[in-house]
Amino acid sequence: MITLSALSHLLAGTVLVASAAGGPAVSSTDTPLMRARSDCPSGSFCVWSGTSFTGSFKKLSTTNAYLAIDLSSTRSYYNHRSQRTWFHEQSDGSGSKICVDPGVSRASTSGWATSAEAAYLATVTSC
Repeated sequence: MITLSALSHLLAGTVLVASAAGGPAVSSTDTPLMRARSDCPSGSFCVWSGTSFTGSFKKLSTTNAYLAIDLSSTRSYYNHRSQRTWFHEQSDGSGSKICVDPGVSRASTSGWATSAEAAYLATVTSC
């Protein structure tokens, strides 16, 4: 016999599984639930598709490589690292770029930065 408490736990688990199964497929670095600057883990450079750290989210943490951003837009970012990050217009590092010092964030980008395609996480501390 199933108790009311056990049934409640079973149904709660079922709802979570159904919700997870019905959601969009995302990689381990793309998390649509991250909706605040504080959600960016220490040691990462994070970008959001919306202003004020909203929308689709991507965190990057591999150093010394051009990392694809792969978002429809890049409307806000946060360098939650102790080293600088280069924010690039093109995926190969060409075009315009911005050096972002450690701890710096921008709630709204403009110009080419709204469609930036790559970031380079350097091991040098400041710009």
